Amino acid sequence: MKLLLGLAIGMAFGAILQLGGASSYRKIMGALLLKDMAIIKLILTGIAVATVGVYALDLLDLANLSIKPTYLAGIGIAGLIFGVGFAVSGYCPGTCVAAAGEGKVDALFTILGGLVGAGLYAIMYPMFKGLISHSNYGQITFADVFGVDPLWLAVPFSAILLLLSFKLLKDNY
Repeated sequence: MKLLLGLAIGMAFGAILQLGGASSYRKIMGALLLKDMAIIKLILTGIAVATVGVYALDLLDLANLSIKPTYLAGIGIAGLIFGVGFAVSGYCPGTCVAAAGEGKVDALFTILGGLVGAGLYAIMYPMFKGLISHSNYGQITFADVFGVDPLWLAVPFSAILLLLSFKLLKDNY
C-alpha cells in the first residue's frame, strides 16, 4: 500500500512539475538567469507546503522524520556537484525525470549522467570519508538550536516563502 501511495504522490509531483513548466529547459534557464520567476515561485511554494506538511504529518504520527547528520564537507561537495550538473544540463533531479517522461532525450542523458555521478561518488567515497566524517555536526536542526517546537519555525518560514512567491517576486521580462 505504501508503494502505491508513493507512486501516486510521485506521479502527482511529476504532473505539477510538468504543468508548472519545470521540465522546460527554457523556463529553467530563465529561472537561473533570474528573468523568469515561474519556476522559482513553484519551488518556493513546494518548499513552503512541504515544510508545514511534513511537520504536521509527523505531529499526527503519519510520517516518521529521520534527521540525518549534518556533514558540512559532504554538503559542500554534493552542492558543488549538483550545481555543476544543473548548470551543464539545465535540469535538476526532479525536473529531468519529468522531462524524460515527456520524451526529451537530453533529460535521459541527464538521468544517465546522474547515475554515473552517483556511482563515481560511491567508488570515490573512501577517499573523502575522513574529510566528510571530520565535519560531522550530528543531527542538528534549527528547532534544536532555538529550543522550540519545529512547527513554530516551519509556519513562519513557509509564510515567508509564500509571501515571496505571490507578492514579491516579479518577472524581469
